[in-house]
Amino acid sequence: MASKKPGRPRTSHRPPAADRLFHDMQTQAAHALAADPRNVQALAQEIASIPAGTDPDEALCTLLTMTLDQARMAQEGGQRFGQRCLDAVSRHLADLSRKGAVTMAGTIAIARCYVRAGLPVPAGLEPGEQPTPHQTSPHSAREDTSPEAAFAALSASLLGDIGDDPSILHQTFAEILPGIPPDARSMLCRVAAANPDPRFEQLACAWLLDTSEQVRSAALEGLADRLAAGRLSPRALGRLAVLRSWIVDDPVRRRVDALIRSAIRSGISQDTHIAPSHRIIGCHSSPIDGSGAQSLAIALQKGRSRAIAMVLLKQRFGVKDAYIVPCANAAEQRGLLQQVTTLGGPGDVSLDYVQTALSIALADGRKNAVYPAPGLADVAEACALTTLRPTQDASAQAIVSAYDPQDALASLDPDERETLIAASADWPARYPMVTNWFEDDDDIFDGVKATSTARARATWTWLETRRDFWASIIARTALLLKDQGDPQARSFAVTAHAVSHDTPLQRIPIMAAIVDQTLEASRATSVAGDDDIMALLMNLMAPPPQPAPRQPRDKPARKRVPRKPK
Repeated sequence: MASKKPGRPRTSHRPPAADRLFHDMQTQAAHALAADPRNVQALAQEIASIPAGTDPDEALCTLLTMTLDQARMAQEGGQRFGQRCLDAVSRHLADLSRKGAVTMAGTIAIARCYVRAGLPVPAGLEPGEQPTPHQTSPHSAREDTSPEAAFAALSASLLGDIGDDPSILHQTFAEILPGIPPDARSMLCRVAAANPDPRFEQLACAWLLDTSEQVRSAALEGLADRLAAGRLSPRALGRLAVLRSWIVDDPVRRRVDALIRSAIRSGISQDTHIAPSHRIIGCHSSPIDGSGAQSLAIALQKGRSRAIAMVLLKQRFGVKDAYIVPCANAAEQRGLLQQVTTLGGPGDVSLDYVQTALSIALADGRKNAVYPAPGLADVAEACALTTLRPTQDASAQAIVSAYDPQDALASLDPDERETLIAASADWPARYPMVTNWFEDDDDIFDGVKATSTARARATWTWLETRRDFWASIIARTALLLKDQGDPQARSFAVTAHAVSHDTPLQRIPIMAAIVDQTLEASRATSVAGDDDIMALLMNLMAPPPQPAPRQPRDKPARKRVPRKPK
């Protein structure tokens, strides 16, 4: 079973309640810092230039990770400061690399920050250190062995530190591969994929979903070497059969299909009746927010051990994250599940709904040429989702069809439709997440006068270009509410159909609410100034106050003073 690496920051998910306030304060500070690229450049330079053999400052790395994460989310939402921040830091790191000012330790630390923020490591980030004379001496050359033997020696200590967790192995390699020269990187991935240890077989399958074409190609070559050596397992063949349809680019998918055919011809049989490796206790879902993000959680149990499979979906990006986190006990498991449904709703959903939501997200990501998170393979295997495939269509109309497979909504008369659409006026009061449905793209108000009338008109014009986006969010919510038995699900489905077609948006109450919430969010954003940003950076990043130390036990007790009689 794959599990979450201890200590790995997951900035998209909320921490335990005791630390939530401090986390939210840090997030605000990181968001403010992302708006000031020069300070982010200085922060990245401080980390990239740490001397060899020195551990990076964890507080600085956490701050940079959170700042990059905020910049990424802003960039995905159309806010220009996010793209400006990411571009400025990438250029600065490339300049430092050309000047030889980036150390090997700094390269690894920077790569770790980018990977944990869900970003590709900037191209051109190379350590300025050169091989030592000992490494290039004729004596050392004579002692060189084959790449396989060298990798085996390297991996022995690596596996000793990591243990039996393949997801931690994948995370570790994701953080160190960018610091390796390209040719050596390809060789390392190929040799690792062919390594006899079964953990590397799972790693190679995960690499087929990597964002780097170089890593995907090397992993395929390593799996072919593994098959030629008679080391490809039926379990790996079953995993390849599932994830082949998740692969975005056709050439890689065709090579995977050829590998599967070769494995079958060689006599490897795939077990199509795979039972879940864990007992599924229950499934939960968060509401869908205004960016199209949704968290799914599957509670798992195996003997006395408990875990949660977490998946983050996001519209236009498909499956953004997926991993399995172990839980110390049932209470911790319940606490993590409660965090998923913090913003309202019962949260409970069926496993069939989870599979449907994942299938739609896979199709959405594939349409936008975005690979799903590699950890989805571990989640699918733990839950025996052997039939998980992308749907043929991820459009709003296709989601409405999934909601209404019998096409019963077509029989509604016009008055019934109008009543169901009018009911969307009540959604913000009934569903807390709907109050967070708004637009925050910087392009909305470009060249628009500052009057409230002009800004409202610009927002309505913008929403006309976003019909498909909002229709999909509303249709996905209809699908979620139907699974939960909510009678308002029909209102969402009919409204989604109206938004995706030619119904005037001004006649749809929820769209008017989105306009109001967009204008309110814009006003709130404009209130914050430079002084507010600096106050956040100076005050919010400090750790929470620690309790006063208790007096030592061997300190003499205070002399008791008798109370005066009244």
